Amino acid sequence: MPAGFIALDWGTTSFRAYLVAPDGAVRDSRASAEGILSVTDGAFEPVFERQIAGWNPALPVLASGMITSRQGWREVPYAAAPAGLAELAAGVARFRTGGGRDVIFVPGVSCRADGGVPDVMRGEETQIIGALDGPSGLFVMRGTHCKWVVVEAGRIVRFATFMTGEMFAVLRGHSILGRLMTGETDEGPGFARGVAAGLAGGAGLLHDLFSVRTLGLFGEMAGDELPTYLSGLLIGSEIAGARRLFAVGTHGVTVIGAPNLAVPFGRALAIAGVAWRFGPPEAAVRGLAKIGGQVGVIG
Repeated sequence: MPAGFIALDWGTTSFRAYLVAPDGAVRDSRASAEGILSVTDGAFEPVFERQIAGWNPALPVLASGMITSRQGWREVPYAAAPAGLAELAAGVARFRTGGGRDVIFVPGVSCRADGGVPDVMRGEETQIIGALDGPSGLFVMRGTHCKWVVVEAGRIVRFATFMTGEMFAVLRGHSILGRLMTGETDEGPGFARGVAAGLAGGAGLLHDLFSVRTLGLFGEMAGDELPTYLSGLLIGSEIAGARRLFAVGTHGVTVIGAPNLAVPFGRALAIAGVAWRFGPPEAAVRGLAKIGGQVGVIG
């Protein structure tokens, strides 16, 4: 078997690659803002080769994330939930690059809500496989599109996507709510007040959002607190919505994401009375290693 592998986590707005030793340790890593949307004319292979220049071309590459989407390098059909390690391994697509590298593309996962509307993920399924330390659990994946995921008997059985991160960016950058904002900080009472308002629900999020403007207009919240108030309001609303969909009790959730996203969300969960824990670091690498073992390219 090859001496290690290359793990590729290539998303919409970011590129991350890891050189992984046979013992699972990350020996080197590369990262850039060259997500799939910044790659023109489908030139994924040149970007990939430039980013990992100097790494052993004989190593297998295991790739997950939006790189396997319709807009990515190679579209791979979703594995329908319930889906775990076996289903993801069965759905991989194998590809050989022009430079002779063997790439294993990992599928995403799809499910349907009670009303029949489809939901999808790409990349988060690999992180969950890597983060699992037991057969079941409730996971929250922090990112532009946040996902709450139920795992039973080692398989993703259902999940729901919340556009919390994207809504924050749109409302702050392209709506009247951003006009009175003068900075951004994760300290102070603004965030906690927003979380409490989002959890309460009030007359609904569409109404509550206007308080971001009025609290600033009446001088009841400083301009540098308004961004975190808006963030807290959206996150609180997300948690309230998740409570209606899932059994979000005191047993807690596992939060997976970069610290700048996971830590504020953990504070919001604490305000909501929900226990939480961090998922393991480099969960995507761990997940790709498990999938590589399942498909027989990693010893």
